[in-house]
Amino acid sequence: MDEKFLHHIWDGSHLNLELTTVSGKRLRISYSGQYNTNRGPDFLGCGMVMDSQATRGDVEIHQQTSDWHAHNHSEDPFYNNVILHVVYKHNTARELTIKENGERIEILELQHQLSEEIGKLLQEHQPRLPLSRPTYCDLLSALDKDRLQMTLKNIGMQRLQGKVRRFNASLMFSDFDQIMYEGILEAMGYDKNKTAMLSLAQTLPLSLLLEWRRDGLQAVEILSILSMASGLLQRSSKLIPPEMFQILQSSWEHQNKYATSLDIDWQLFRIRPANHPIYRLIASLPMVLRYGEDGLMASLLSQLHPRLPQKVIEKAFLEMFVNTTLPGAEALPRPGKGVLNNIYINICLPIFYLWAQKTSDQDLLSQVSTAFQNYGGLAENHLTRSMGSHIDPSYQKLINSHAIYQQALIELHQRYCQFHYCDECRKLRTL
Repeated sequence: MDEKFLHHIWDGSHLNLELTTVSGKRLRISYSGQYNTNRGPDFLGCGMVMDSQATRGDVEIHQQTSDWHAHNHSEDPFYNNVILHVVYKHNTARELTIKENGERIEILELQHQLSEEIGKLLQEHQPRLPLSRPTYCDLLSALDKDRLQMTLKNIGMQRLQGKVRRFNASLMFSDFDQIMYEGILEAMGYDKNKTAMLSLAQTLPLSLLLEWRRDGLQAVEILSILSMASGLLQRSSKLIPPEMFQILQSSWEHQNKYATSLDIDWQLFRIRPANHPIYRLIASLPMVLRYGEDGLMASLLSQLHPRLPQKVIEKAFLEMFVNTTLPGAEALPRPGKGVLNNIYINICLPIFYLWAQKTSDQDLLSQVSTAFQNYGGLAENHLTRSMGSHIDPSYQKLINSHAIYQQALIELHQRYCQFHYCDECRKLRTL
């Protein structure tokens, strides 16, 4: 169902009078709010009564629950006033949505709670088109070098703290090993399949995989469960040798732990072969199982401690993916240094920082902050390339020299640039 059509369903109150959220709370809508044509949630100032408690705030509407994460709302503070996430179809394993500030909100699934008046809805709204943008960014190209470095460093550290808050919110549902497992699989999904990989990790948690191992299930059988139950292997049969496909299919048919088919939306069109999720899953699972047995979080902190030099960390991380559980898989593409550096910056360091906070380890807090600020530049992606096109070329080398500057560019894009909110962004000069 088109998202704009869902806007009309909400705007016209074409819903049952009494509603139920995904977590089971009773809900009645008293005011659907004001349609928002600018940046931020779809409807502002909505009024509702949830379990007999009146509340007011914003509402964001999506076709499916995973769109919140796919649209990067989990990293956008403009969505922190949302009090209800409305979706046509709930398609994630969790009953609540996590905001940028770490707070959790209820999810309302519409597909079985619509009124009979759907056919009488008003014509579609037309959101306002964004304004054009200048050739060079006023913020990034007008500052002198020292001021630019300081500004980007501050923005980069804000991004780190945002990730820490989101992992802390995820911790409410699980533990450190699980959020590390989820983070690694999500990152292995790259851009198109990060949501699908995260859904897989949440539906089949690490604790369940390790329980199967203790019950005698072989690693190849666990790989067969993840790849077959998710439907990924069936859609990737031409990418791996027939004998590997046969091993996984046979292992799936003979194991007795899991037989459910999962509804996971894989995006496989025009994927670079090395980034294909079947290769990433085959490469990642042996590492997760091997180090998960002794505690995934503790094992990675020991092997990839932020006090170590970057080259030592890169080498140790690459070696973690050498072992394979599937005969012949050593010939398949494995994640390279660029991918693993991104995981280290975006997943490992924020979780290490959160661990240090929870254990009051001030030395580790300092070491994580130092590592994040000093880590060398990462491989460019479509966001950093796009942002780079709006920067004075004389600053390009500086920005690519450290990961924290690149992280700052991504933060700027997700908070301001993609919405063309240049006036708000210029306020960062005062940081």
